[in-house]
Formats: sequence, structure tokens, C-alpha cells
Amino acid sequence: MNGGLDDLAQLTPDLASLGWDEELDAWAEAAELELGTEDDAADGDGMGDEAADRLIRGRLAQVTRGYSVIFTGGDALLAASGSARFVSDDVPATGDFVLVSHDPEDGPVIAAIAPRRTELQRRASGRVPEPQVLAANADEVFVMHGLDRELNLRRLERQLVVAWDSGATPVVVLTKADTVDDPAAVVERARAVAPEVDVLAVSIISGDDLDAVAGHVPPGRSVALLGPSGIGKSSLVNALSAGRVQRIGEVRAADRRGRHTTVTRDLIPLPDRGLVIDAPGVREIGLWQAYDGLKKAFPEITAAAATCRFTDCDHQAEPDCGVRASLADGAIAPRRLEHWHELGAELALQEDQLEEFAWRAESRDRAAAEDERDATRSSRRSRTRRSRGRGRRRGR
Repeated sequence: MNGGLDDLAQLTPDLASLGWDEELDAWAEAAELELGTEDDAADGDGMGDEAADRLIRGRLAQVTRGYSVIFTGGDALLAASGSARFVSDDVPATGDFVLVSHDPEDGPVIAAIAPRRTELQRRASGRVPEPQVLAANADEVFVMHGLDRELNLRRLERQLVVAWDSGATPVVVLTKADTVDDPAAVVERARAVAPEVDVLAVSIISGDDLDAVAGHVPPGRSVALLGPSGIGKSSLVNALSAGRVQRIGEVRAADRRGRHTTVTRDLIPLPDRGLVIDAPGVREIGLWQAYDGLKKAFPEITAAAATCRFTDCDHQAEPDCGVRASLADGAIAPRRLEHWHELGAELALQEDQLEEFAWRAESRDRAAAEDERDATRSSRRSRTRRSRGRGRRRGR
């Protein structure tokens, strides 16, 4: 995050500008009672003076290894991401609303994370199935694609599944509109796979639709950016912020791919507007239990499936299948249905993997418990034999 963290923090002069509201006030007050800060201070636990004892409210602006940058309404502070006082099971993510306390050993630490209102996540890379949170508490997700390359409808649909599943509202933002002769035609192609979603074609060079994009980030609101490297995410942030708050990298001419100039997930305040969560480009977007997102990204299939005779219809050969009837009527595009089946199969495979890993973990725990029990029994037998041996020696 360029431009200086303190300078950016000054763009959020109070908690309200970070998206903090009365609901978060209520959560913070309950969390403070649970953490027992007042009792700790009264008991003299070594936390320090009154300023150190109180919990500081803020929003996580950047996560690095072991530490997080927190905007607190006018100031930025660096806090350890966890300590013995940390009471949340969640791993801190950019966009989290948090409470920061003072630890006698570690200094400022994240003490609690508010329940997330939205959670933009994907399946983490690697063999073990687990989620990776890309952004927390975004009100909207900009699903981004650069028009300097062929519009990838399948990728756009996958991104929309992830965006819808977050709980936020997706907005398709097609960047580099100045590189195509007819941006309106490309917008219509995108709208065909993004029903009920606003689609904008924006150009940083000409300024087309920049005002429309900015209108989606009013004060107090947050937008997360989702897309691969080189499509102009950082350029868009620069344009919206009226200053260079993100570095811009070159795009390789051979394959139109960009370099990872953004290396952390950053919460960026926009002057006189809301906040943007920018992140490194995401090349692979694995779904993570995104059943709700799949329904919302393919509303015509979801609506047709509700008319099937059987609730467990797989829309292949069952009689009175509403999906196949809509396919025959032209209400569902064959390519859309094919991709919907593929994404559903991906989620089903993930469930099988989760069950397998859970079974393996249970087996390991059971084996460890049995080994511990056998070791305990062996130790007891050894002690008994030694005791008997000592008794026989005394009897002689």
C-alpha cells in the first residue's frame, strides 16, 4: 500500500468512515465484557495505564505475517495478529472489524474479531480442502475482467458464484474499454451470463463509466476487487482515489498477463468516498461450499429446478424435469447448463474430500488414543511387576 499508511488512515477520520455502526458498537460492548477488561484493570494484571487497558476499535487494513495494520479512525497502528487474549476462531482478514488490546509481552494485539457480515472466499490452493478468505465485510464485489483479452464467460460465471456466495452484491466491471471497438456489445455478452447484475465497461484513459463505478463506493461502504493480475485493478483504485495509492505493473505482451504488483490485501480509503479492498490477482478461483452462490449466479436454472417433479432431480433423464423443459424452450442456454453441472460436480467432489479428510482425522485421533491407552496399560503393568518383585524380595 503506497502513499503511506498514516496518510491513508487520515482519509478515515472516524470509525463511521470505516463502516463502523451501532450494531458494531453493541458487539464491541459485549466483547469488552466477555474479555473482562474492566475487571483486569481493577485486579492490577500489569496491563499498564488506563489507555493501555481500554480496547481500541478499528478495522483491519492489511495483514502481514504475524502482524496486522489497523485503521482506528484517524490513526493507524500495528498489532500482533493473536495472543493468549485472542478470543476468535477466525484468522484475521483484510476488512475485519476488530478490537485491539495491549498485551504485556506483545504490545498491541488483536483481541477480538466481529462476526463477518460478508466473507469473500475461495478454496485455498493445495491438496487439503480448506477456505481462504480474500476480503471481509465488503458490501459489493467488483468482478473484474480486462477487455484487452477475450471475454472468458466461464471464468466470469465462476467469479460470480464466488461473489454471490460471499453475501455481498456483485458488480461486473469490464476494464480497458478503450481497447475494443464496440464496448456495448461486450457488455451485452457479459449481461447474458450475469443476470440481475450491474455491468459496467470502464476506461481509465477516456474516463468512460468512471463516475458510475465511483457511485458504487459511497462513504461508509466497502467494495472488494476480484480478478486476475494485469486487468487494471490497481489502475482503477488510482483513478478512484485521485492519487497513486497502488503500484502499476506492466502487462506481458505475449499472453496479456500482468505481474503481481499488489502483494498484500489492502483496505484503501477513497477521498470523500468509501473503501476498496484490493488484493493480488487471483488466477485460480476454486469454489468453497458455494451452493448459495451457485443458485444466485444461475437464477434461470434455479427457477426451473423448482418446477421439477422430484426434489432430488439431477436434470439428466428424470421425467417432468423443469430444467430440461426450459432448455428445450430456449429459456436456458445449453452452455450455461453444462457449466452449471460442472460447477455442481466440483462442489460435490469437495464434499467427498471433506468427508474423507474428516474420516482420516478421526482415525488418526482414534489410533493416537489407542496408543496412549496401550502405553498407559504397559506402564501400569511394569509398575505392578516392579512392586511385586520388591514384595518378594522383602518376603525372603
